[in-house]
Amino acid sequence: MKETSCQFGPNRSLAGILTEPASPMRRAAVVLVSAGVTPKFGPFRLYAELARRLSRDGFTTLRFDLGGIGDSSQAYEGHPLEQRTRLQIGAALDCLTQRFELDEIVLGGLCSGAEDSFRQAEHDVRVKRLLLIDPFAYETSGFLWRHLRYRAKQRLLRAVRYHVPLVGPGASLVNYEHMSLPESSRILQVLLKRRVRLHFVYTAGMRRHFNHAGQLQKMFHGLDFDGLVRIDHLSKLDHTQLLEDDRRSLIEAIAKRIVE
Repeated sequence: MKETSCQFGPNRSLAGILTEPASPMRRAAVVLVSAGVTPKFGPFRLYAELARRLSRDGFTTLRFDLGGIGDSSQAYEGHPLEQRTRLQIGAALDCLTQRFELDEIVLGGLCSGAEDSFRQAEHDVRVKRLLLIDPFAYETSGFLWRHLRYRAKQRLLRAVRYHVPLVGPGASLVNYEHMSLPESSRILQVLLKRRVRLHFVYTAGMRRHFNHAGQLQKMFHGLDFDGLVRIDHLSKLDHTQLLEDDRRSLIEAIAKRIVE
């Protein structure tokens, strides 16, 4: 494995880390998009550990800071945020395709990084796969019952363990406004038509929005996934994988799916 720093984009304003396998085995690369304002190593170094794990399977990985985050200065100023983000991700893909002969690019990230990747893929045909960790989610039939059952169980456990009153809902682990259902439905239809493969991963951090693996198909009722969509519901992992064992579980789930 070899890791090198790289700069790209307008005036080399964007900074990233390339992780290359010791013996290149695939004409494929993974691009990891910043999660919120977290720099390119990812929350609790998730992106760095994931990149090094994927190198064992022959993937080159680029993790980079969006403009104004970490080591990247502002890029494409004067553009609206969504367009600016799209241009920056496009510059990352340009960097890879100029350096390597690639048959496939996997684009993805956590939370906002997942949704930025999803939006990018709609317009960028170089993206053949998507990795979406805790992206958008919408309540469906059965959600409320599962949620209430979980809340009742948790409140009872707290009362038994800590003798606290059974009052007040807990704070949400994820405070982020997801894209609308009409937008995600439109984009998903475009991607499925183009035969893009998608891997959705939901953790316990999304429990207030997503609480059952079958919820994904219900969210997009009427859409035929046609074998292109995979989902892992890791219901015991927190949103940012503070614990090493949690990060390892998430990384191995991704590594398993990405070679399918």
